[in-house]
Amino acid sequence: MKGDLRRLLRWLRRARPPAHDLWAALAAGLVASLTNVALVVGAVALLVASASRPGLQAVLGALIVIELFAFLRSPLRFAERMSSHRLGFEAVTVWRRWLVEVIGGLDYSQWRRYRSGDLLERALRDTDELQDLWLRCAIPVSTSSFVMLLGDATVALLAPHGRWWVVVLIMALAQLAGFIALALSFEPLLRADRALRSARGHYRGELVELSRVTPELSRLGRIEYVQQRSDATTSRLRSAEARSDQLQRVANIIGPLVAMVSLAGMDFRPASSPVWIVVAGMLAISNVESFAILRAGLDTAIAVSAAAERLEELDDPRQRGRRDWPIDATIRLEEVTFELAGRVLINGATLTLAPGRRLAITGVSGAGKSALLRLIANLEAPTSGAIWIGDTRVEEIDEVQLRNRMAYVPSEPGLMRGFAIDVIALGRASRRDPLEDLRQLHIAAEPTTRWENLSRGETERVAVVRALAGEPVVYLLDEPTSALGSLETKLVLDVLAKTQASFIIATHDPQVIDWCHQTMVLAHTTLDPLSH
Repeated sequence: MKGDLRRLLRWLRRARPPAHDLWAALAAGLVASLTNVALVVGAVALLVASASRPGLQAVLGALIVIELFAFLRSPLRFAERMSSHRLGFEAVTVWRRWLVEVIGGLDYSQWRRYRSGDLLERALRDTDELQDLWLRCAIPVSTSSFVMLLGDATVALLAPHGRWWVVVLIMALAQLAGFIALALSFEPLLRADRALRSARGHYRGELVELSRVTPELSRLGRIEYVQQRSDATTSRLRSAEARSDQLQRVANIIGPLVAMVSLAGMDFRPASSPVWIVVAGMLAISNVESFAILRAGLDTAIAVSAAAERLEELDDPRQRGRRDWPIDATIRLEEVTFELAGRVLINGATLTLAPGRRLAITGVSGAGKSALLRLIANLEAPTSGAIWIGDTRVEEIDEVQLRNRMAYVPSEPGLMRGFAIDVIALGRASRRDPLEDLRQLHIAAEPTTRWENLSRGETERVAVVRALAGEPVVYLLDEPTSALGSLETKLVLDVLAKTQASFIIATHDPQVIDWCHQTMVLAHTTLDPLSH
């Protein structure tokens, strides 16, 4: 439980709302809660006082006060909601800024791990859920707790006849016991919630899987197998739901029990006026509402913990580079080894590429050429060994400078939809005329030409133009001409040759291999030079 509480507190601290906004939200919530309690207690007390036939002036005065509370309750509650929502909005803003920074810093392996579903969309929904930590947990729990303490102090200090210390002590002990009971129920409820979420996920997965195989199994006469798996999954889900419902019912009786014990403590009251007895009794009964709010805050913390757990998985402490791009852009690999899913793709790779030189990496499909390019681009981390740009390790270079000086073009450019000219310049300052580059590559692109309407060959050439836009000094190209003919390949190579940059190209294309100064073969995890 401590770990889960620490996680929730960490996400609250991560938002760091301004102190004045936090105090304003607490004050608004406190005033709204006090007004609500005062309205209920005052209305009942007035009914009791009216039975003793007080003067008309006293009744009118009490009615005016009660009407004032009734009039103010809605705007005060609205102010409380607005203050809480302001905190929630500020928290979501901080969390989403963190989220964008984390998502943007994920390497290729992490993207592959989180590829199921839309990661960003799911994470955005999780940050939206996290705002409930302020809206439905931190602020309501704080104000309700303070209202209970203030009610106890009112009964103890303002009683007009005699001392009510014994009654207040019983009420306080009952409230303390209720707090402890709710705190102790947090861990079982959280475990039950996790089990229920797991059972629901397993149930949905089984439904998808069984829907695919049921027709085939039916033709084979094995429909009983489908029924067995379906029954087992349904039984697990129902068991998890029953366990969760049972714990929920137990936790729901804590508030009424606290109120009952507090009312029972009224037997120890000193002699007092009927009005004060009613006031004290109503304050005791108000524990039901206060603990309902605490209970709702507990449910919120449990519900939000799922979102916090998912986002915590993204909280990679990977350090970002801070060093400048080196003057010497020589690329060196020293005994680089890379493993993926337990399989060694690259073992002890070593190479040196001087500035302005061009290197072709060849090898059969699946040998690890693409992985090698991602390692050099710092999109993957090597299992061992080091990659240097000049005298600086590639992971130590400032991310912005690295992406400005080094362009990586994957074999399947997955760029965003939209106008091709916008896709080229997206996220980078263009130092070239992209329309002129497209014209040189024989792509008749207009400002209204859409990326998704291009052929694969056109897509490859547009991706090259996008890489050219920032005029980097190093190009890492993965099969850039796989869908091009001889003429289109020559046009691409002619445009690239004019840049005087360094090139590392994973390719099977003899035309590209001849264009490069050096060739290395990646075979059986080993990178070896090939005489050119």
